[in-house]
Amino acid sequence: MGRAATRRACAFVFVANLPLLAEAYGQDFASAASLEIQRRLCANFVVSASSDMARLRDDCFLLWHNEAFECAIFEGRAPGEFPRTMRRASRPIEALLAVLGAEPVRAGGIAALVQLHADWIDVCPPEQLGASEIELALWTAQPFPEAHETRADGWRQLYRADMDMAVRLSEATRGEELTFSWRPVVQPGSAATVLYREGRTRIASGRGEQGLLESDVFMPCLQRLGLTRAFDRTVMRHAVAALRMQPSAHIGVSISAQGVRVDHWWASLLAVLDKEPALASRLVIEIVDSAALPDFEAARDFCVQLQLRGCRIAIRDFGSGADNLAAVQACRPDIVKLDAALLRRAREGAFGRECLRDMLSLCTHLAPHVVVDGIERDDDLHIASQAGAQWMQGFGVRGAERHARIGSPAGGDAGGSAEAE
Repeated sequence: MGRAATRRACAFVFVANLPLLAEAYGQDFASAASLEIQRRLCANFVVSASSDMARLRDDCFLLWHNEAFECAIFEGRAPGEFPRTMRRASRPIEALLAVLGAEPVRAGGIAALVQLHADWIDVCPPEQLGASEIELALWTAQPFPEAHETRADGWRQLYRADMDMAVRLSEATRGEELTFSWRPVVQPGSAATVLYREGRTRIASGRGEQGLLESDVFMPCLQRLGLTRAFDRTVMRHAVAALRMQPSAHIGVSISAQGVRVDHWWASLLAVLDKEPALASRLVIEIVDSAALPDFEAARDFCVQLQLRGCRIAIRDFGSGADNLAAVQACRPDIVKLDAALLRRAREGAFGRECLRDMLSLCTHLAPHVVVDGIERDDDLHIASQAGAQWMQGFGVRGAERHARIGSPAGGDAGGSAEAE
């Protein structure tokens, strides 16, 4: 009992992509990345490096409760004794992840983002750490076994290209260059009745190029790198700010399949939704690439937690793959959005139209609201209506494209159309 009472709360920080950085850019850069994470830890979360932090390995650090890392509520408890919600989604761990990964690591003309994993851990104080405790801590911190697979010849080039895009996105986000294109989901024959407006993120192309980069371009890069979480969090935080600015607006934003789990990345969002249920009721969370959900049970729990707080869940691109149905059954969404390919197929003839009609019929048993996406021209409106569409979305819908900074959800006239409850 005495030992538990004096035990300091402790968290680990694991740099999950350090071996990949070493393969892609060399060991010198990986070592520099490790030292930079240690520097950020000391600058932001440590009072005394000798008593508040331990470096177990280049990719793993321990951080104990101190004046700069405030987690007194967890003092004297093992992680398994923490309140359930705090154990899974706590603000101190979220702060660690957000601050340590906020900016790219730069060394030798190279810039790259780190993939971080952090959580609470039950360990003895730093002065008592021995070899067995360190080994156990390293085993606990690793989110998956180390891989020793041989890389294909083109792997390094693809990894670097993906990382360049991720760094560009990080810079655009910090430079407030992120914008939304707002696309309303409307009723057939009544464009003034809006279920909600979906915001799709864009950034400037950069490097002197004209135009904007769509999320369809940069999100696959983040997904391959395992770096979607910080971006999902940023977009969601701005969505909350947008809802506060427009008290009558109902908006939707997308998160990646990797982010569909209740964990520390969502701690502040869950706290906001708990405190502001009226805001939560106007937020739609769209799950992209649902067939790639890594854990259906975790996804189900995530959706339940958000729905209990008043949010609505949407599954995008339904019908694009066989695993979509399992994702819908796990998430039990409020809204199902059909893959645009179904409408394109319906343009080609009677068989395609029958498939669209059958899919709409099926989806009425899966969610209260079903959306036909991909409306691009007048005959699409007719085809979707004839098939029995409840809701429609696409470039062919009046007012479909409104560009705005991420804090402004519908240009200047969000209140100009009726919002469907």
